[in-house]
Amino acid sequence: MTGILSGVLITAWCGAFGLLTGDVGWLLLGLVIGLALGAVYGWAVAAAPVYDLGSARGIGTFAIDHTWSLPNTLVGAVFLAVSLAFGNRLDRDFSGHIGLRSPAIPGYAGTTIGPVQAGTGTGVDRHEAVHVLQARLFGPLYVPLVGLNYAVATVLPYWLLYHDHVRRPIRGVRGYFSRGVYPHTWHEEWAYRVEGTPP
Repeated sequence: MTGILSGVLITAWCGAFGLLTGDVGWLLLGLVIGLALGAVYGWAVAAAPVYDLGSARGIGTFAIDHTWSLPNTLVGAVFLAVSLAFGNRLDRDFSGHIGLRSPAIPGYAGTTIGPVQAGTGTGVDRHEAVHVLQARLFGPLYVPLVGLNYAVATVLPYWLLYHDHVRRPIRGVRGYFSRGVYPHTWHEEWAYRVEGTPP
C-alpha cells in the first residue's frame, strides 16, 4: 500500500509541475516522467521497510519526502533507477530510507541522494543517514546549498586554514578535490562528525 501511495503521489506531483506551464504537452510529459519515477520508487518502498506508516516517525518521514523534500526524493528516484539499471540491488533488510547494496562511486563506501543510499554496511550507514536527514531538514534548499558550497570551497579554499595537512596531505588536482573540497563541504563535515574518517 505504501509503495502504491508513493508512486501515485510522485506521478501526481510531476503532473502538477507540468500543469503549471498551462500547456497540455508539459502536463503529459510530467505525468509520463512521474509515472516512471513513481513506479521505480514505489516498487522500492513496497519491497523494503522504508516507511513504517504504523508509527508517527514513519508517517512524518513519508510526508516530508513527498512534500517539503520532494525535489530530493525525485532526484533520489532518478539515482535509484540509474543504479538499478547498472545492476545495483535493493537491500531489502535496510530501513528508514532506500538502501542499495553496492556503492555508486568506486573508492567511496556510500553515496546518498535524497532518501536513496548506494552502499550499505557497518561504518557507512550512520554517515549516510545524516545526508538523508539533511535533505529532509533543508528540503528544496538542500541540493542548491550543497552545490553552492562545492563551488565556494573550490574557488575560495577556506578549508586550507584548518585542514590537517600532516595526516591528509593534498597532492595534485585529484587530492585537492577528494581530500580538500569534498570532505570540507558543510554537509560532509557534519556527516563525518557523526561517523567516519575523512579521506
